[in-house]
Order: sequence, then structure tokens, then C-alpha cells
Amino acid sequence: MKKRLFSVKDMDIRDRHGRNLVNRVSLELYENEFIGIVGESGSGKTLSVRAALQLLPQDLNVTYQENEILGKSFASLSEQEKRRLLGVDIGFVPQNTVAFLHPMIKIKHQMVDAYRVHLKKDKKSALEKAEVLLHKVGIKEPKRVLDSYPVQLSGGMKQRVNIAMALMTEPKILFVDEPTTALDTVVQKQVMSVFQDLHVNEGVSILFISHDLKLIKRFCNRVYVMFRGEVVETGNTEEVFQQPSHPYTKKLLGLLPNLNIEKRKSIIKI
Repeated sequence: MKKRLFSVKDMDIRDRHGRNLVNRVSLELYENEFIGIVGESGSGKTLSVRAALQLLPQDLNVTYQENEILGKSFASLSEQEKRRLLGVDIGFVPQNTVAFLHPMIKIKHQMVDAYRVHLKKDKKSALEKAEVLLHKVGIKEPKRVLDSYPVQLSGGMKQRVNIAMALMTEPKILFVDEPTTALDTVVQKQVMSVFQDLHVNEGVSILFISHDLKLIKRFCNRVYVMFRGEVVETGNTEEVFQQPSHPYTKKLLGLLPNLNIEKRKSIIKI
């Protein structure tokens, strides 16, 4: 029986006015899994994952029956334990690269400082690892990028930096949020091959948030479909794609190859 690495059950998220943003969402990630969460923009995909990792603004109210990561109840952990869990065992690749990278700190410091603090590594070995990882995600001049500030990099370059940064501590779980949005087709394939290699050859379990159904179908073995803050369908990816049961999923699959839907503009009325 596979070991469960991440689980959140019956999670609700409300804003400060009491409006329900996410309703009774349950997600699970098991050892050696590559799962996907798909749905149009505003469906609650990112909100649900960030809430489970306690990475939301304080004006949102989050409740759940269970929230466990790597066999530990997240709510019972001290702040120091949470920082180590998120700094070492869990890698997070955000969608908003601008907000995630500090504009006044060079990339080399943002990539190696947490690595050195948590794993007690020297600066030389940390920089060498950062350079290898930047090259792995398709950056041809890693030394130049390491010595740059975020403002000197394109959106695609910053996204690849975020991916490399998430891999620095060799995490057990990767949470990746729309990691290929700012990338061209060639780099997108290169980045996805990195995730696949981590999953297949290094046993990293991955939770992959995307609106790109082609990527979900190709790489994920299990999928959650979200609509208006709820999980409306889940199951084996091949089965869901071949025989969707929910009307929203059926409509969603008709939108291939992508789901660039405006927020607040739903693709279907149910």
C-alpha cells in the first residue's frame, strides 16, 4: 500500500465578508504519484493548495477536518517546524514569479541562503548546486543569472529560477502552480522533462496545478477537476479523459488545447 504524503479533507475558505471561496475540498497525494488539479481560472485550484500550506493572506478564514503533510498534522507544528518543512521537504513553484522573488536581492542569494541555513552547506557547494540546477531547467548562462537581480530577467527566466530554487533542497514533495505559463514551447518541454525525471528517477511526488489539459493528460496519473471552488470529479487521468462523468468535465475537455478563460466568465452554467 502506498504511503500518503499529503492530505487535506473538507477544507472551506471564506473571505472576511463570510463569502465561501472554496467548499469542502479534499485532496490527497501518495508516494510516487504525479497528480494534477485542473479547472478554469478562478476555480480555486491555487487557493486550495496555498491554504493547505498556510501561504494565504490572514484575512481569509480556512477550516478543515484534516491537514497532514508527511505524516504530520500541519496545525500542530511549531513555526520553526513549519519553516523547515516548507524550506526542505516541500518544494513550491509559484505562479506569480514577480511576487515570489525579492526585487532587491540577487538571484544567487535567494537560491542559496535557505539551502545553506537548513542543510548547513558552505557557500561554494551551494553556488555550484544552484548553477547545475539553473542549467538543468534550460538557463544557458547560469553564472550571469545568479549574479543578476530579478528585474534584469524576463518572466520566463524568473519562472525557471523559481523551479530551480524549489529543487535546491531535494524535496520529497513538489507543489507546482502553472509552471509553464510564461515559457515558450521549447523551454516548456524542457521544464516538464525535468519534473518527469524527478518523478520517475528520483521518486519525487508532484502535485501539478494547470489549465493545460494536454500537460495534465500526458504527465499526471490522477486528476482533480475543480469548478467554482469545489472538486467536481476525480480519478485516474485516463479514465476521466475517456469517460468524464460531470457535465463541467465534459465541457472542459471540449476546450482542448488550453483553458485561457477570463476570471468570472464561466465556461458552463450548472
